[in-house]
Amino acid sequence: MTQVASKKRLNLRKETVKVTAHFREQGSVLRGDAEAFCDGFEVEVQIESDEPPSTIQELVRLARRMCFTEVALTSQTPITVIATLNGNPLYQD
Repeated sequence: MTQVASKKRLNLRKETVKVTAHFREQGSVLRGDAEAFCDGFEVEVQIESDEPPSTIQELVRLARRMCFTEVALTSQTPITVIATLNGNPLYQD
């Protein structure tokens, strides 16, 4: 948000972003059927500024579009995993 505000030459006195993640597990590691789940995120953005509300609303919208993390979480981002053991290839997916 700060980076986008700077590029748009907006004056923010204070910005706080609080992210709460909701994760859970099920199954058993010992049985080999353990799974992890992410049930969602809550993002609370608090801004102090003398800019008009419509300007700040547009700032938040644009900052979300430019957030690498949000884009990765909400799109089909490919992931490649390569594991080695003692320098030798072990696993690739």
